Amino acid sequence: MNTGFLVWYLIPLFFLLLFFAAYRFNKASLTAGFILSCSLVSFIGIFFLHAYFYGNRVMRTVSAIPLLAVILFMSFGVYLFIAFMFLNTHLVLKREKRSLKHILTLFLAIGLLLFLIVPRFIHPATFPQFVEYFTYSAYGLIIFYLLHLTQFIISMVLCNISRPKKNQDYIIVLGCWISNGKVTPILARRMDKAIAFYNQQKKLHTPPKLVLSGGKGPDETCSEAEAMRTYALEQGIPDEHLLLESNSVSTLENMKFSKEIMDKDSGGKPYQCIYSTNNYHVFRSGIYARKSGLKINGIGAKTAFYYLPNAILREYIAYIYIHLKWNIAFVLISLVFGSLILPHLVNKVLELLLSSPH
Repeated sequence: MNTGFLVWYLIPLFFLLLFFAAYRFNKASLTAGFILSCSLVSFIGIFFLHAYFYGNRVMRTVSAIPLLAVILFMSFGVYLFIAFMFLNTHLVLKREKRSLKHILTLFLAIGLLLFLIVPRFIHPATFPQFVEYFTYSAYGLIIFYLLHLTQFIISMVLCNISRPKKNQDYIIVLGCWISNGKVTPILARRMDKAIAFYNQQKKLHTPPKLVLSGGKGPDETCSEAEAMRTYALEQGIPDEHLLLESNSVSTLENMKFSKEIMDKDSGGKPYQCIYSTNNYHVFRSGIYARKSGLKINGIGAKTAFYYLPNAILREYIAYIYIHLKWNIAFVLISLVFGSLILPHLVNKVLELLLSSPH
């Protein structure tokens, strides 16, 4: 074993230390997840090179496992993923009402299927050069956003493994749709998560106040905050430990208006706070919390597995919408560069190579 090669392992170690710093600074960001991926990928790459050039048979066997996994995924994984998306769509439509938000996995499956099948029948090279390069640019964008979605999921998982300390002054419970003045199962899980934290902290310190945040929708008989208050009282939470915010109609307003209530209730003194929502919603809620001036973490209630894929895709679309202008600009620049500028650059390089003396 070449000990000099061990110096290269400082690269993934550096990324790992950088990850801990970024994660501590802001959990609701893609940055920490991306840095963690860099640490993992660089470690695997360095370990593979180390094993190939200097390792023994055991190291080479172990290093071949990630490579074999990649080969298998490239060969069969995408098709298995597409099959899973179709199956998930069937399960969701079987258990939930039919709506656009419940068939996002179907759209993804069909899109990936077309992405794999169309090039087998229509090759971009059969079209004019502009169309050929435009098609390749579009393919590149699709691959980029699939990788981007992967980073989003990693960041979402990282947000959910956070464990806030039991020294909170407030817990914001983010509202969602209610039915006939009563909390729905999804909202009940958010409430149960907050109440469980409340009871755990109560055993150690003064329990936090629950800030129940949610306004009244056009098809609701009362505000979401009022429905949550009724539910909390039924679970044995004293009314004096409940603060109601009944004006918000979005997650951003949940955070902004709840902050105003907590600032007033605390008398302007510093306070500790977290928020409670469903696990798929923790990451995006954290973004809105920071936009509202709240540097706080969240706790996520479990979600039925069959419901998660659609929920994650919906959250990802919402995340893209937050940065919509940047994404539109990125797509347009990529398509213009790939279809108009890149061909000229390629032709210029080829001309220089062919005209240079041998």
